[in-house]
Amino acid sequence: MDQNRIIDNRDEIEEMLKASELTDYDDIDELDDRFDEAAKTAERILVGDISEWVGQFYRQRYRAWQEGDRQAAPCRCENPRCALKRGELPYRLRRRTSTVREGTQSGRQVLSEYLDSHPEAVVIDDALQEQEEIASDLGREFRKLHRELEAAIMELTDDPEQQAAF
Repeated sequence: MDQNRIIDNRDEIEEMLKASELTDYDDIDELDDRFDEAAKTAERILVGDISEWVGQFYRQRYRAWQEGDRQAAPCRCENPRCALKRGELPYRLRRRTSTVREGTQSGRQVLSEYLDSHPEAVVIDDALQEQEEIASDLGREFRKLHRELEAAIMELTDDPEQQAAF
């Protein structure tokens, strides 16, 4: 599921939660908690500046490589002064760029552009794959929440006109 559809689905579910009369529904707190958790993950991974997430991802992979728990170095380039090999996230990836904050460039685009210019950066490729897996999981969770909310609304709503509104 692509990023825009996930965000649209998130927004739709949020509106359903706000507009519905599910206060008597037994599992509303659980649905609300699941939505909050998924929405926070979507915000951290898919919206705006993901430099903090990339930094954490990189530090975990770098530490694992240093400790021998991971065979692959963060980068396969020949440059001995490569920031990724020295334990640093390159400036382009760690700065909080105004273009990302303003929404003109997604964090995924920043990572992809860096990988285009430095294709040996294995850890950045891994980060993109991880982000894609997280987005896929989020898409499934939002679809599941949507179905459960629709079912709860139908269950609690006796008026067919109200059901049609949802």
